Amino acid sequence: MDINKIFGSFNSSSRDEGSLSSFTPPPKISFIDEDSPSYKLGMFRKLILNYLNYTTQVINLFDKAEPELDIKDIKRVGELMLYERAYDYIKGIDLHNKEHINALFKEAKNSKIDLESALNKSIDHFENLEEYEKCAVLKKYLDFLNFSS
Repeated sequence: MDINKIFGSFNSSSRDEGSLSSFTPPPKISFIDEDSPSYKLGMFRKLILNYLNYTTQVINLFDKAEPELDIKDIKRVGELMLYERAYDYIKGIDLHNKEHINALFKEAKNSKIDLESALNKSIDHFENLEEYEKCAVLKKYLDFLNFSS
């Protein structure tokens, strides 16, 4: 068994007496920076606007696992988890940080109506739970969008 023939089948240049001079490095893979303000804003918007789909998936998962569970409770818990997770994404946006402000403008430019809708739905959700501190944070972003455009 010739080891050069085995490895040669993976690289056409290896037939040239094991030369690595024409070796091509693998392409660079871009990574998503989950700490970036753009990522956080996008995740917030997507989570809130896709919550019906998310809640349906959670309900179906639990309904199949345990049919005797109360679907209303499952829906309520799924909604609570969703809004809390979405809030965790957006609460770190600092309106005094230039990078965060630029990300907010960029997100608003691409989908201002969706972002405003997500913020309003979140405010409504937290008002119903009487979590007014969270409402104040979300309102701050909504006001920034409205006064900046």
